[in-house]
Amino acid sequence: MDKHIIGKNAGILWRFLSTDEHRKWELADIKKGTGLDDLELASAIGWLAREDKIQFELQYPNGKDKKAFVYLMLNVYF
Repeated sequence: MDKHIIGKNAGILWRFLSTDEHRKWELADIKKGTGLDDLELASAIGWLAREDKIQFELQYPNGKDKKAFVYLMLNVYF
């Protein structure tokens, strides 16, 4: 996979996350909504995270089961 494909997938992910800017998305929902496979999604998340455009969060609701969330990050500079 080259960086042009990763960039394209990052755009797909960004547009999908932008449909509900205030939501924390579970990875399963993102995969279903974007049609990206595991590798495509992971590389797109990495691309957008490196650009500080998204946040990636792990939660442990009952101590051992973990949930991963991805959401948009708003950067404001003055």
